[in-house]
Parts: sequence; structure tokens; C-alpha cells
Amino acid sequence: MSKPLGAALLGALLSLGGCSLLLDPQLSETGETAFGGVCAEGFECQSGLCREGRCTRECDAAQPCPENATCGGGGTCDLLSPPPRSPLQVGMLYVGPVGDHGWTKAHDDSRVHFLERIDTATAMFAPSVSTVDAPDRIEEFVARGDNVIIATSFDFLVPVQSAALRHPDVNFLLCSGFVSGPNLGSYFGRMYQVMYQAGQLAGRTTEVDRVGIVGPIVIPETVRHINAFARGVREVNPDAEIVVRWVFAWFDPEEEAAAANELVDAGVDVVFAHTDTTIPIETVNARSTIERPLYTIGYDNPDSCSFAEETCIASAYWNWGPLVTRLLEEMEAGTWRPDIQPWEQMRADPSQSTVYLNINDRNVPSAVRVDVEGLVPDLSADTDRARYLPFLGPVTDNTGRQRVAPGAMPTDEQLLEMCWFVDGVTDLEGAPAVVPSGCVGER
Repeated sequence: MSKPLGAALLGALLSLGGCSLLLDPQLSETGETAFGGVCAEGFECQSGLCREGRCTRECDAAQPCPENATCGGGGTCDLLSPPPRSPLQVGMLYVGPVGDHGWTKAHDDSRVHFLERIDTATAMFAPSVSTVDAPDRIEEFVARGDNVIIATSFDFLVPVQSAALRHPDVNFLLCSGFVSGPNLGSYFGRMYQVMYQAGQLAGRTTEVDRVGIVGPIVIPETVRHINAFARGVREVNPDAEIVVRWVFAWFDPEEEAAAANELVDAGVDVVFAHTDTTIPIETVNARSTIERPLYTIGYDNPDSCSFAEETCIASAYWNWGPLVTRLLEEMEAGTWRPDIQPWEQMRADPSQSTVYLNINDRNVPSAVRVDVEGLVPDLSADTDRARYLPFLGPVTDNTGRQRVAPGAMPTDEQLLEMCWFVDGVTDLEGAPAVVPSGCVGER
């Protein structure tokens, strides 16, 4: 296809003395920019229509718009996707060091994953970024020429929202943010499904009916995960208590070790580490004896059990690679919908699932492993019941109040505002635990 006449050339031809140039109405259709691409004039677009700097086309009931657009009142498609970003140049904000072998390592694995699959993509990351430092790191990425910035923690919510407004020509992705804008989207996985599985494993493992959790930051996400874990424990062991000890941080090795020790001192024999390091499971592992065997459940990475091989029974882990790669491919193609915020359900295939449970055969009896792994079909089915199975009613909180009626299911909005504990969740002294202040949601 020949290139369209440039604006300067058209102006020169039109200004020729004694001549008039009747522009062919089909001239505008000789453009090369596809639907959704950036344009300045209609002749640049294949359709001949340029609206608000994007190539669009006419639409009606007989000719609907593509999935990334809606038919506007003027009879043309309104784009719901930002312009294509190609080649992809990605900047990633990490809340911790890659060497945490936890949350940040899982996100760095996603970087490796998409670089192996998107030939034209490049990526840079900034480790151990605080909320205070995030605005400067984002500006450094933008100055470097990055056209996509991925912030891998809810902690970066405010800096990312602000930066997205300042830089409309950059796409922003926020993990667990559940916010959107013209160039800002979010992504997450339904880890509470895996927590329910892990809880059932813990409930079958404990010999003293007392299971501990090292809690990180107090937000609805972590409360929801603790509740799903507790629901799993009590599903198979109704007498068990789930003891929470908060550290109020994602990454604080000294406080994480102290919390793990306090849980052991409080009499638990299974500890789930919900923070971003392997410190809690290593700490518990060191205290396990033949006379008093202890067990641990790791988090974030499938190989976290390698740090506590003698006691670790499973790892609840994130697999961000497939999801992030898909979103980046959509950005490159100009079909990314920031208004659609994927909250990925567990999938049966662990290589494609954003969330999964890796059970350590060495420390888990075969019969128990089969039972726990047998939950995967129930959790990964494409039904509402599967998605909300860990909170299928009745659900009662630890004050006796019914939160979900028998046979009912919660909504996503209810899960995202969960600031109360289910029945069985206690503090170190055995009293019903109260969600600390700082959790914004329903109490």
C-alpha cells in the first residue's frame, strides 16, 4: 500500500496557481494506521476517521464496535483502550528486594517470564521502593522512556494514581489496587482460594488444634486471606483455633522472627507465614524437636519449603507471569482494557494459574495430599460457586454475628471490604481477635 500524501504536499498542490485539486473522497482510506492507533488527521487512518487523536470508524446496530470500544452518540466508536505501546519498555516498582525469596521474587519471576515471550520488550526494576520514594522512581522510569510502569504492591496506590494523571502517554498497572483510569489498570489473583486449601491442610496436620498465622499489613486483602485459611482449618477440624500475630509490615525480618516465636510460645504447632520473606518458617523450623514437632506453610513462591525442609508442608504461591504477559501483549496490540480489572480465579493447570498450592510430599501423608489437591476441581470450575467456595454461607464472625446466610455467596465488593474475622480466629491469649485499626472496609 502506498503511503498517504503528507499534509505539506497537499497544501502545496492546493496552492498551485490556476489549478484546483478535487480531493478524491477515497483518499482518506489510503492511510495505514489501524483502528485505535494514534493519528492527527483522518487520512492517516485506514477508516478515514480520526477522533481525539485516535483512529476510529463509524458504527451502528448493524456494524458494532470491537470489544475495546463502544458506539458513541455521534455514530463513531469511542475507544476504551489506550493507544498501542510498542515496543514495550517496562519499569517495575518492587516493594522489597529480589532476594526476599517471597513477594518481590515472585514479581521478578514475571519479568523474566514476559521478557522470554515478548521479543521486543525491555524491562528495568527498582527494588525496595518505599511509598515516599515511589514518585521519584516513577519519574525516573518516565524520563528513561518507559511506556509501561508496573507497581507491584497496593502500597503504591496513591503515587501511581497521581503519576497516571501526569503521564497520559504511559500505561500503569497496579497489583491488587482495584482501581482504573484511561491509562491505569489493576490485576490480582484470588489467593483466598489457595488459603482455603492451605487451611484444610493445616487443620489436618495440627495435633493440638491450634494453628498460627504471622499477619503482615492490616488491609482487607490480608484479613480476607486469614479468614479463608481459618475457614479451611475449621472445615476439617471444627475445634481448632487460628491465632493471629500481626507484624504490621510486609518485610521486617526481625519482627517476623519475633512473631513466629510468640506463636510457638502460645502453643501452636502449625505456622503460616503471610509476610514477604521465609524468616517465619525458618524460625519455626529451628524450634521443632522430636518431642514437640512443628510444621510450617510458606508463602509467595513455590520453592519456599526449601528454606524449612524438615517442617514445611506446603507453599501458597503466586505465578504472575502468564497474567502480566497477557496484559502487556494487549497493550502492545492496543486492545488493553484498563477498566477491566482481572481478579484471576485458580486454574487447574498450575503453569497457567496465578495462584496455587505446592504441597511438600516429604512431610504430608499421601491420603491428606490427595484430599487437599482434590479441592482444585471444585475451586477452578467456571462457576460462581467455585469462585466463592471458601466463603459459601453460612459464614459467622468470631462474635457470633452471621455475615453470609446459609447457601448464599458474598460479592466481590464484600470480599474487598472485609475487615472482620470469621469464627475461630483468636489473639495470642485465646480471645476473639479484633481486626486492628487501619483496615478500611466493613467491620
